[in-house]
Amino acid sequence: MPGLIQPCLSPKSSGYGSPVPVATWGSHEALRTERFPESNRYISHDSGLLPNCGRRVSARRTVGLPGLSAVGVLLTGCTRSADDSSELTVHPSEMVPFEDLFVPHDTLVLDPSVIVGRIWFMDVDAAGSMLLTDMASNLVYLFASTGRHQVTYRMDTCLPIDGEHSVWTSRFADGDRVLLLTMEGAMVIFDRSGACLAAKQGLLSPLRSFCSQDDSIFVFRGPRGLNLASTSVVGVYSMDLELEREMVLEDPEFYRLNVSYLGNPGRDMDCFSDGLWYKYNDDMDASPAYQPSRSSRSRPDFFVKRDQDIPSPQYNSKRLELLNAFPILDGVYALDEDTRLTLFTRIGDTFRPDGVTARFLTGLSIVSHTGQFRSISTVSHKSPKTARQGYLYFLGDPVPTDDGDVGNPAVIRYRFKTPEAADGYAAW
Repeated sequence: MPGLIQPCLSPKSSGYGSPVPVATWGSHEALRTERFPESNRYISHDSGLLPNCGRRVSARRTVGLPGLSAVGVLLTGCTRSADDSSELTVHPSEMVPFEDLFVPHDTLVLDPSVIVGRIWFMDVDAAGSMLLTDMASNLVYLFASTGRHQVTYRMDTCLPIDGEHSVWTSRFADGDRVLLLTMEGAMVIFDRSGACLAAKQGLLSPLRSFCSQDDSIFVFRGPRGLNLASTSVVGVYSMDLELEREMVLEDPEFYRLNVSYLGNPGRDMDCFSDGLWYKYNDDMDASPAYQPSRSSRSRPDFFVKRDQDIPSPQYNSKRLELLNAFPILDGVYALDEDTRLTLFTRIGDTFRPDGVTARFLTGLSIVSHTGQFRSISTVSHKSPKTARQGYLYFLGDPVPTDDGDVGNPAVIRYRFKTPEAADGYAAW
């Protein structure tokens, strides 16, 4: 999975090829204190509740936003309540071998009539259809669950400009809609067939990630500029791309790390049945943008708390040393609507499984939002491209075309075995 240190694009180690035989085309087989906007409470991860003051969370036009009133609010102050049932709990995340949690399911070969360049981002819908964002061509391709190519989406079809759009991510949305987002802060909404439904430039910038739920689009803008302190904001847009409200999030603890290093593209946040969760690079887990009714946070064994920020760019050698010295939370994924998966890189070699030789290890932490099972974590042989509908999606080796040219990578799926179904791993 590529990770970015602005302004250079620096792909990380991609790991290995396909662990599953390739089928023919068409086949289908010292702890940080956390902030919670609803109550402005803080919880120490090792000693119960800690009151804290001075943090602010604001929401404008918060109609329909769970946990917040229907009028504009400004939440401040500090409270302490040891028996408040809405407070988040933190569980240690038990280490489990990868093969005990994920089993090979199938391998899919993408339609060779379309050769995808660099797959920058991938999304999957409930039917198994795949959206592939190609950074090389700035196009987005829709493939059916069988691997057959169906539609190609172009930003300039709906939003022509003098230059070229730099497509960043694309996602499915309710109502058979497809959303494309650019690095410049433009968004286009298509229907499934490729017809334009809405387009707009000048959304929150710089945009990092987005997800959608029902008729709302949540757009994450991280902190901006090494010399300009700024807050992180989630903008909530309608499907007509009108800004309805904003949520101002807690600042990251290590500002330069989160401005300079972008992690897995488009994976700063994801939408779940209980709301929106987001992450910073130095976190041990994702955080709720607003207070869900039932939730927990996880601390995997391979997480080590960072003790300092990376230095300014002029100290480049020290900068890379400190970047790589601690685990980085690279992405948050909805494994399903009630199961959160967070992906870490740069975890310690003491957790390296036999046979894994990648420079940076990939750690996965998995949490049930409904308490179906206890927090668990594992180390993967490589980074998945996405996680959806209970599956991890990996990219394998390119499959040669009939004339011997390099074709599309194989798409390899691993199915998640819920811990209650795995021997020895009972639910909480």
